[in-house]
Amino acid sequence: MAPRDLLTPLDGQREETLELVGGLTEADLEKVDEDSGWTVRHIIGHLAAAELGECFFIRSAAQDEVIHMSVEDRDLFNEDAASRAEKWDLARCRKELQEARESLVEVFGELQEEDLDRPIKWPEWPARTIRASIPYMVEHEDSHLDQIRKALGER
Repeated sequence: MAPRDLLTPLDGQREETLELVGGLTEADLEKVDEDSGWTVRHIIGHLAAAELGECFFIRSAAQDEVIHMSVEDRDLFNEDAASRAEKWDLARCRKELQEARESLVEVFGELQEEDLDRPIKWPEWPARTIRASIPYMVEHEDSHLDQIRKALGER
């Protein structure tokens, strides 16, 4: 089994995300990040869907199948994920984030130590291993928290 402490940085980031989401109001979900044009709700939907996508990519890599996704396909996936979140209320946003994290924990629980060094490829990220992808996953979520804070008027 892969060491559980590998997920510590991701767990810490998710705690920060859930804390921020826990302080939102329903009206906050409609606030827009000017740079992306996404609402806070869309960003949360994207985070949950992206994590489920990470599960798919990691599980595939562990089975020696490297998925290649173009930037265009990634963008379509992101837009679709954001639009699916259109009607989510705060409770659903929180639930989706929690369930996506549970899925990621499950995927990592299926991995053996040697699986962590299997190659994986992400759109716009250089090819790397599953293990080396973790900091990028943390940074991805953190950058979207910055978008949420900006949409809320925080700096």
